[in-house]
Amino acid sequence: EANFKRNYIHVRDVSLAFRHGINNFDQMRSNVYNVGLSEANVSKQDLCAAIKKHLPEFVYIEEKLKTDPDQRNYLVSNEKIESTGYSPENTLNQGIQELIKGYQMINNKIHGNV
Repeated sequence: EANFKRNYIHVRDVSLAFRHGINNFDQMRSNVYNVGLSEANVSKQDLCAAIKKHLPEFVYIEEKLKTDPDQRNYLVSNEKIESTGYSPENTLNQGIQELIKGYQMINNKIHGNV
């Protein structure tokens, strides 16, 4: 289901949202908020294309023989929390770059102990 959409967010921005909620407790209490990156309401295929911009050798193929058991497909509105002054600091591309760098560090056979 390559065109199914999800909303992505950096873990540091989730932490920032918790701090924002603590600092604005009186204003935000007794409410429920979505926490996401509004610019990152993207399909799984769009996410793969974004990764490929950083890793040209990255290959992704849509499996059409089976149905994804996770049939969630949604756009998330983060407008409510953003109206309280919260704003994520990390872009989708920054997160992708960090994950690539982290994977390269973990997969480093020259200087690694694994």
